[in-house]
Formats: sequence, structure tokens, C-alpha cells
Amino acid sequence: MLISIWSRAIRTERVGREIPERLRAEGKNFIFAFWHGRQFLLFLSHRGSGVVIPSSESRDGEIQAGILERFGFGVVRGSSKRKGERALLGLVDSLRKGKDIGLAVDGPRGPLHEVKEGVVYLAGKLGKPIVPVSTSAKRFWIMEKAWDKYLLPKVFSRGVIVYGNPIYVHGIQRDELESKRRELKEALDGVMKRADGFFHG
Repeated sequence: MLISIWSRAIRTERVGREIPERLRAEGKNFIFAFWHGRQFLLFLSHRGSGVVIPSSESRDGEIQAGILERFGFGVVRGSSKRKGERALLGLVDSLRKGKDIGLAVDGPRGPLHEVKEGVVYLAGKLGKPIVPVSTSAKRFWIMEKAWDKYLLPKVFSRGVIVYGNPIYVHGIQRDELESKRRELKEALDGVMKRADGFFHG
């Protein structure tokens, strides 16, 4: 309830929203990719979308899963450290069933803003595009003590969500995966910079 009320008090603009809409119009499902710490505005803006998101088996993961489900997201449980195979199979199954998934691609514990190879492997294996997305706000707090430097927009501020062009991974060869991992990092850094510059450029 707090997240919902807080989010509704932020006037949020969505830049590039035609990108995921165009993919859906073409009958494609895809992978949303974002950095840890930049997801707050995505809860309300994508509510009821059915996007499937992994959540860890920890106590914090249980709380997160409950919040995600209340906002109308799908949830698969597990992480790279605990029951990761179950989470991976859940994501694969969701993509094969035509659902979109969302991944914080520098997880579960960093390094911050470094893409893990798993997302590009998943995209290459199943032939699904990756859509980079980032958020920012005109006025915000940064949680400096948190490893992900979580950005929390201030109430009654303005927010922005920026979507980047889709990235296609052509197979799972080592060179291709590494090339696309670097491309995705550049794309995510780019949409984050564009989001941060939307109000402060």
C-alpha cells in the first residue's frame, strides 16, 4: 500500500514506451533488463502486466514476492545462490509460454552495473530480445549504505522511465555472449544516463 500511494504521488513520464509496445504488436515477448536500485517506479507503471520476475528464497525474497504479486507480476522463486535451477526453469517456461520477464542483470549482489552473462545466454538460447530500461526522478534520495545505491524518488517529485532499443542475441557462442553482454551494459548505462539527464541535463 505504501509503495502504491508513494508511486501515485510521483508524476511519471515514459520515454520510448513504443518500443515494448511495438514488440508486443509484432507478437514477440521479451526480457526487460534493468540495474539494481532503479526499479522503484517500475512497480506501479507495469502493474497488472504479468511480467515474471525472480525472487530469492530468503525472508526478504518472501516479502518481495508478496509485493510483486500484489502488483500483478508473476514470480518464480530462487536465486543464483539458492535453488537457482528452479528459478531459471521458471523463467524459461515463462518465456516459452509467451510471457515477458524482468531481470536486474547485475544481481543478485553485484558488482553494481556489471551485466551477468545469464541474461544474454537466456536471450540467445530462446531467441528473445532484451529491452533495457532505467528510471530516475527530479528529486530523490540515494541510499548510500545499500550496495545497489537504491534511488528512491521523493513524494510529489516527477519521475521518468526510459526504454532502450531491443538487443538481439544470435546464439550462445562464447564470443556472441561476451559481445552482447558488453552491448547490454552500454545500453543500460545509456538509458540510465538519459533518465538522469531528463531533469538535470
